[in-house]
Amino acid sequence: YTSGGGGEGDGRKKFVSYDVGLGRSPGMTTCTSCQQQVMTNVTYKAGTYAWLMCILFICCGLFLCCCLIPFFMDSFKDAYHTCPRCNKILHVEKKECCK
Repeated sequence: YTSGGGGEGDGRKKFVSYDVGLGRSPGMTTCTSCQQQVMTNVTYKAGTYAWLMCILFICCGLFLCCCLIPFFMDSFKDAYHTCPRCNKILHVEKKECCK
């Protein structure tokens, strides 16, 4: 956060959000729940893309454990950004096919 600028002297704090840059790695943002500027925690969970890749691997004949690869690699999963203070989910970056 930044303190009031321009010599206003009112002592109010202005919160600056950087959530436009949240991708698959942690980033600075302002929590909508606790109103604190935080560095997000990122956890990865299997989503639609991971399941589609699993089915694709099965269709290509990769039965022996290869179809489970998307569930063990973060690059196939959705990224969930949470606040480290109140644990609220702030943003979900869905893994897309052509991105």
